[in-house]
Amino acid sequence: MFSNIYTLAISGLGKYTSQGSSLVVMAILGGAIVPIFQSYLAGHFGVQYSFVIPVFCYLVILIFGGYCTKFLSHVKHDADAKSGH
Repeated sequence: MFSNIYTLAISGLGKYTSQGSSLVVMAILGGAIVPIFQSYLAGHFGVQYSFVIPVFCYLVILIFGGYCTKFLSHVKHDADAKSGH
């Protein structure tokens, strides 16, 4: 999934692509922090309840994908209008 998230996140940034790219790469840290929180919940509330954390993460990814789809469709229409297509 990272390749899709990465591509969506940096598309349309123009001159800020390198800065956006570095922020997305730093977000990989979440992959190291989320298991720590999940193990804490598993230890205190049970393994079943600990899966609230990954569900929340997938919801964030779903919302991000929906936002990017909506945003990128506007960017594409703007680019087509400027190029005369």
